[in-house]
Amino acid sequence: MPQITIKMYEGRTDAQKNEIVEVFTKELSRIIDREPEFITIEFNEIPIDDQAPANLKNKR
Repeated sequence: MPQITIKMYEGRTDAQKNEIVEVFTKELSRIIDREPEFITIEFNEIPIDDQAPANLKNKR
């Protein structure tokens, strides 16, 4: 039951998050020799604040 938790600022698209899930799952599966269906990925999105990158602040 490998689980990856990703903490990042809100504002990424579903397509971006789907790509993250696809790539991280594939690579972790390869590295640890575990079937992809047993790997879970969770996103903890935090509100945009003064420390957020400019490209995300501009989306407000």
